[in-house]
Amino acid sequence: MTAISVTAFTDTGLVRSRNEDALLVGGWLCQSASGRTVVMTMLADPPFVAAVADGMGGHAGGDLASRVALGVIADVSPSWQSPDDVVKGLQEANDRVFQVGQNPDLRGMGTTVAGICVLDSHVVAFNVGDSRVYSLNSGFLQQVSEDDAVLDGSGRPTSTITQALGQRLPVEPHITLHPRDGTDFLLCSDGVSGMLTAAGLRAAAMQPGAAEIAEAIITATRQAGAEDNFSFALLSVSPSPSQEPHHDR
Repeated sequence: MTAISVTAFTDTGLVRSRNEDALLVGGWLCQSASGRTVVMTMLADPPFVAAVADGMGGHAGGDLASRVALGVIADVSPSWQSPDDVVKGLQEANDRVFQVGQNPDLRGMGTTVAGICVLDSHVVAFNVGDSRVYSLNSGFLQQVSEDDAVLDGSGRPTSTITQALGQRLPVEPHITLHPRDGTDFLLCSDGVSGMLTAAGLRAAAMQPGAAEIAEAIITATRQAGAEDNFSFALLSVSPSPSQEPHHDR
């Protein structure tokens, strides 16, 4: 049985008073106030889903929104077999967060989400909002998600997002399909990608192993001020059995 190795971290940061980020890895959901790196090895039984959610800062119930969204994904993802299933599941999560947000004390809450669904021969990357998914191959880091964000005059995404889970209108998730060929993935909230330059994040990704990459991201984010909650998960996804080399006996 093949396995997926995961290095995960979520933290309140140096400025915010509570953590509105949350992580889902397999059936494990975490929203820690004081970050501690967690290392796990999990069976790669498809579908295997991991995601990061960032409750919308300044909105009531942001921490609840991220937990609700990931809870729905955890409930529905065991039946995911295709990109269409992923889209449907994210739309269900949007509807549920919206319903919870009808409580007058929680009105306006929402959350971004970004993650991967590992299937037999492919990996489905998905996102709504500006949390990100990167592929990581031999130290080369490439963003495969699409930011739902207003761009500044230089064409760079700002912190103003254009869609999130919890809105009244249906969401339109971004979906990309990748061969399951041994490529690793990095999921992160904008507390990481918004604090680090592209060059800084690439430098962290070039470290020799997951533990070193994680430490480099944590250190660089804190040195940059850690003005937001920040969360990430590094996932080493084993190749599909059909992608693994065969040796003659």
